[in-house]
This record gives sequence, C-alpha cells and structure tokens, in this order.
Amino acid sequence: MIRMRVVPAVLIGVSLMAALTACGGDETTAASAPAATTAAAPAPTTAAADPAASAADDKKLCAEAEKAGKEMKAELIKTLQAAEGEPDAAAMGKVLVGLADDLNQAAASSDSKVGQALKAFAAASDEAGKAANPETAADNPAYEQAGKDVRAACKEVGVAVNY
Repeated sequence: MIRMRVVPAVLIGVSLMAALTACGGDETTAASAPAATTAAAPAPTTAAADPAASAADDKKLCAEAEKAGKEMKAELIKTLQAAEGEPDAAAMGKVLVGLADDLNQAAASSDSKVGQALKAFAAASDEAGKAANPETAADNPAYEQAGKDVRAACKEVGVAVNY
C-alpha cells in the first residue's frame, strides 16, 4: 500500500516544484551602477563591447542550462517510470550528477554572474547526487536557493529558465 502512495507523492512533488519554479519569486535585485563612469577615455569603448559579448554568452549559457534542465526532467520521468515510482538512490543520484555534469560543461569557461550561478547549482546537484539519499539531499533550502540564483541571473540577461 505504501508503494502506491510514493509514486503520486513523488510526481506531485516534482510537478509542484516545477510549477513553483516556473512562477518564481518576484525577487528583484538592485543592479549596481556601472563603474565605467570613472574610466579613462579608451576604456568605455572596450567596456561597451565586452558587456554585449558577455550578455550574448550569458544568454547562450542560460539556453544551455534550460536544455540541461529539460533533459534532466525527461531522465527523471524515465527513471521513475522504470522503477515504477520507487527509484533507488543510485538512479536518482545518476539523474542529479548528470545535471551537474551538463551544467559544469556549459559554464566551464565562464566567470560571469550566470556562469558562477550555474557552477554553484552544478556543485549542489553533484553533492546531492552523491549523497546516500539524493532525494533528501536535494530537498533543502541551499539547493533551492542555488536554483533561484540561476533563475535570477538568467532573468537579468533576458532568458527564463526553470529551476
């Protein structure tokens, strides 16, 4: 009888997390004023070119992060279906570690705010995936905050991601 209750509970939990993530908090972070106002004359042209390139790179990073998230969700559904709603810790860990690997690969060469947020979320996913109970390890405020940080960083560059 307990087995039959776990499947709906897990699916409902995943659905609620996706819905809550999609609705995302209206957290607004104050953007810092650009420091280019005190730069020498040649610096503004260089500084103006770099943010544009950086924003394009960040948009690409966010698109890759969203793709990795969708792949993770598809893998999670397959894992739940294969295990009839009761996947073992190794299967759940594999899903989270796979997400971490994809995010690390996407953000490997980035030091931007988006890249740092992706790396932090990847580290949290990897840690949760390697825990004795990955589901419990991923169900904590720090992991949730890492996902919110990714959403906020991508929102700043105009890309919506669902973590």
